[in-house]
Amino acid sequence: MTEERKYPRMKSAPLMRVRNLTPEIDGPVRIMGIVLSSTTGSAMVQDIYDDIEHAKSILVIVEGKLIEDEKYILIGNILERVSDSGKEIVLDASLAYNMNKLDVKLYKEALELEEQVIEVLTR
Repeated sequence: MTEERKYPRMKSAPLMRVRNLTPEIDGPVRIMGIVLSSTTGSAMVQDIYDDIEHAKSILVIVEGKLIEDEKYILIGNILERVSDSGKEIVLDASLAYNMNKLDVKLYKEALELEEQVIEVLTR
């Protein structure tokens, strides 16, 4: 007798801006950020995908320590944490990929082209 196993497909992690993150988001998200400060287990990351005047920061829970002033792609789930100053959101990162050599402008152009292709194919 064989047992049939089902492996549900993982949800994709859409690229989001930190200012658009809310605790109601279900599933993983992907952000691109530069590390402002880091200690073992956590880091403060500022969004680099967003416009400079609108860029926000988020506390990220990571395994280990991230390198300060380097760029990372972070994938994880949003958590809501209660502190003395009120509620805040935190990214619990399951993946932190150093992308310091990535050309962000070219990456943005590729994402915009991908959106255009999807739009044309879904017509």
